[in-house]
Amino acid sequence: MKRIFLAICITFCTLSTQAQNKIFSKYATMDGIEFVCINKAMFGLGTKFLSAAGGEDLGKLGNLEKMLIISSESDGGKTQIDKDIKSLSTDEDYEILMTSHSSGGDNMFIFTNKRKPHELVICTIEKGHSSMIVVVGNFSKEDISKFLNQ
Repeated sequence: MKRIFLAICITFCTLSTQAQNKIFSKYATMDGIEFVCINKAMFGLGTKFLSAAGGEDLGKLGNLEKMLIISSESDGGKTQIDKDIKSLSTDEDYEILMTSHSSGGDNMFIFTNKRKPHELVICTIEKGHSSMIVVVGNFSKEDISKFLNQ
């Protein structure tokens, strides 16, 4: 499901490369990285398109302002993403909301920024592939809970 969601977003929206903060902005021009920035104007169209395609209902996260999708299957890009995921887990500005590890070596982390409570970072580390999805908007902890339980 994660890969379908990423593929639809990357295929559907290749917009400007504005980034939310220093951690994520460097990926906009990095080789070996797929970077997509989806701004507020596209969410009306994107939510309907993703729902029709059987994707996640992003409308349950409230008013979305921006979404960044950062993904890589190249060794260099994956290594950089993995390094930044590890740094988020030790960054005092971020809180881990959820961690998931599978016996196959797949890992998933969900972080929130303590200083910007309306920033959610979903990270996955798989064999040969790593990704980060940064969701920025006006949503509550209840909205996050509803989204995670769908």
